[in-house]
Amino acid sequence: MKVATVQYAPKFKAPDENLRTAVSLVSQAVDAGASIIVLPELCLTGYSFMSEEDARPYAEQISDFKRASKVPSMEAFSELAFRNNVAIAWGTLEQDFGTGKLYNSQVLMTPTKHVVCRKLNQWGNDFLWASEGRESPPIMDFMGKKVGTLICRDVRDKGPKWSALKDFYEKGDADIVCFSANFGDGGFPSVSWVEFARMNRVWFIVSNRYGKEANNDFGEGGSCIVEPGGKVHCEGLKWNEPCIVYADVP
Repeated sequence: MKVATVQYAPKFKAPDENLRTAVSLVSQAVDAGASIIVLPELCLTGYSFMSEEDARPYAEQISDFKRASKVPSMEAFSELAFRNNVAIAWGTLEQDFGTGKLYNSQVLMTPTKHVVCRKLNQWGNDFLWASEGRESPPIMDFMGKKVGTLICRDVRDKGPKWSALKDFYEKGDADIVCFSANFGDGGFPSVSWVEFARMNRVWFIVSNRYGKEANNDFGEGGSCIVEPGGKVHCEGLKWNEPCIVYADVP
């Protein structure tokens, strides 16, 4: 199975343009033979919202997909997933259909179904607009693999306030984990990425954005794929540029 991580710099508050960019890059990965493709955290809206009121106009009701309202990203990625028999993970600003709460979320879409992961370990602007998730990241089966989800600071692999969660992952829970991140400046690859892959014995697909946005500097990027033993694949990585990195999962 070939897997891919997509890197680009989302434009703040430009969801239509960001979706076009994301669809183009995902399509390139599909054409190259990738079966699982991962995009960055909040890749359709950007990150630096200053309040709930600031963020709400850009939220999507993921839980309402295929019911009452149009959800552009879900429609686009579900069509790509169904037509090409692939799985796609991406970060999105979610508004819960029932409560109206906003979440920093990640969707994992396959040809037949999807799951939603909500970020638990908040950082920076998350505190200004996003509610905390309260459930461990979901895992689903795809092409004989157990595929998990994860968002940025949740690579800490624990629930800081929800003691019942303990660790999000243990060895054997997943074969592959899709990681959507806005990780910022620091050493590459991050020690936390390699440790997560080793501790949980998973292939860790890291999609990390780059660029500056309002009060945040996300650095030069640095997307990669980490094997369970810690080997890092970054062939094709470009600093401060859109790019796609691939690896073959046995």
